[in-house]
Amino acid sequence: MRIATFAFLTLILTSLFALPANAQASRTYLVNGIASAVPFIGYGMRNLKKKIRGAKLFSYLTSGEGSRVARNITQDVIALHAANPDIKINLIGISYGANMITKIAGTLAGRGIPVNYLGIIDGTALTPIQANVAKADNFTCTNADCTGARVQIISGNTITVFQKFSIDSAHIALGNNAQVHSRVVAQIR
Repeated sequence: MRIATFAFLTLILTSLFALPANAQASRTYLVNGIASAVPFIGYGMRNLKKKIRGAKLFSYLTSGEGSRVARNITQDVIALHAANPDIKINLIGISYGANMITKIAGTLAGRGIPVNYLGIIDGTALTPIQANVAKADNFTCTNADCTGARVQIISGNTITVFQKFSIDSAHIALGNNAQVHSRVVAQIR
């Protein structure tokens, strides 16, 4: 009797929390920049997280901590992909976090793991985008504190749908920009 009850409860819970037949599992990673653990610096990505159900947000203080974040995200994506090769991976980063997500996407390319969306928000030392990335946006800002770095598409990549946006904003404020948030939310679907 207990086994039948357990099986029935499992069936009910599975049907309640299952994705619709046409839905696809996804994971979104939001990666802040250096010193983003300070509340008045990393607020934009924290606000973006509120708009993306289930997104994982990473904030830190130093580049050393950022390197650990990048390793953890890479390992997590590899494990998720091994469990479900159809999972849609979305990577969004600002400043040093933008540098990290382009590097992570390059590492995933070497393992044959696709990235659904790469949202690059005013990074500095950006790794060229490889053909494992389906969609990518490069957001830059115009104020004096902005880096203005533009990511490149690796030679021969005809797969990635790529857009560039220059927005009248300051560097930190760009992460909280309504146009950036709207575009990111639309692209991760």
